[in-house]
Amino acid sequence: MATLETHGVREPPRTLGGLLRNVGPGVVVAGSVVGAGELLVTPRVGAQVGFIFLWGVVFACLAKFFIQLELGRQCILHNRTTIQILDRIPGPRFRNTSWLVWLCIAGYLSVTLTLIGILGSVSGVLAVIFPGMSPRAWAVVVFVVLSILLWRGLYKDLEKMVMTLVASFSLVVVTSLLLLQGTPYAITAPEIVSGFGFALPADGAFVALALMGAVGTTAVELFMYPYWVKEKGYPEFVGPQEDTPEWRARYRGWMRVLTTDALVCTCIALFVTCVYYLLGAAVLARLKVLPEGVRVVEQVSLIFTKSFGDWAFYVFMVGALCTLFATLLVFSASSGRIGADFLRQIGVGRWDAAGRAQSAVNWMRTLQIAFPLLWLSFILVDLRTLDFVLKGANANNMFLIPLAYGVLHLAMRTPTQQRMSLGVECSLLFTIWAILNFTVTNLFHLFTA
Repeated sequence: MATLETHGVREPPRTLGGLLRNVGPGVVVAGSVVGAGELLVTPRVGAQVGFIFLWGVVFACLAKFFIQLELGRQCILHNRTTIQILDRIPGPRFRNTSWLVWLCIAGYLSVTLTLIGILGSVSGVLAVIFPGMSPRAWAVVVFVVLSILLWRGLYKDLEKMVMTLVASFSLVVVTSLLLLQGTPYAITAPEIVSGFGFALPADGAFVALALMGAVGTTAVELFMYPYWVKEKGYPEFVGPQEDTPEWRARYRGWMRVLTTDALVCTCIALFVTCVYYLLGAAVLARLKVLPEGVRVVEQVSLIFTKSFGDWAFYVFMVGALCTLFATLLVFSASSGRIGADFLRQIGVGRWDAAGRAQSAVNWMRTLQIAFPLLWLSFILVDLRTLDFVLKGANANNMFLIPLAYGVLHLAMRTPTQQRMSLGVECSLLFTIWAILNFTVTNLFHLFTA
């Protein structure tokens, strides 16, 4: 799919400052990552199972780093989107498209249950802050605002907006954890240690699976990542593959940038997710509050007001609104790009050389509004929010497995001079094994409980 900006061959940065100035795709993805999973699912898991699953939170955030890295590598090497990357997988094809692409698109669509819940949560927050309108009416307002913002379709505007929204509220939530230590809800060292006993919460298998699918760089964010890598311009900075020392140097240099970008995304997700989990286990579990319903964010606000005081309730609600809206914004923008790319892949629409770029933009703009309209139609009928989020998160976890298979298959077929190092290869194999083991074990607990 054509990008909205054009780029040319560019030498990679050679200093730490240069590396950090060129990150970006991971920041946009982090805007989706640090959203519903952290704000809604993670405190819910902490409220339900306490501190014992802290290790699972850490694992869920770290496990996908190497999958993200290899997806980015394939994008840089071939200047292809995720759908074009996965279309190289051998096997049955339908409408000239690999079976794995169809499977992943089905998984992607199933995860939109989460976005229905997020839209419902945003409308619920607005109904609390501005009680003059119902949550359903606010959902319509959110859809209209989202559509206006997305119609412009500019990457840099989106990147800056997401960075500001996520960073500001995340810092406030970290402060909340620090202030909690001066209250009756203070977290003790033995409680932290108990979180690394590698125990599985047998009575919380459903939410444990949801946590794997909702936090860190999830399958959906991984699927989005190459689209933002292309839009940032990394593949074009490297240039077409050539058997020259200059090309190999550019490739290694921009892979360092991409590795830094993915690492920034992972570190943001890990740090913020652990903070939310600890707050949920320290406050909600002790108060025996299990967040649910359209007022779920209002219930989660206890993790904030018990630290700052009741006066800060509306500060939390506004911050939660920004965080959840950032998730809607990034997911809608990404869905438009992915949807347009899929239609191009299966031959729907006009995709000849002359009209390819304009067709891509038209489909992208249409779909990034059509997806939120679909979510809105569900919310207008059913206002259950966290239920949608948890089911979508479980679908996200299952979606990760075929995506990981495709990445592993392509990584192993990459030529020696371009492929990952032995250390990254072993880490990738281990994380995929661990994800499969985690999923099967929790499914066993879920169906035998």
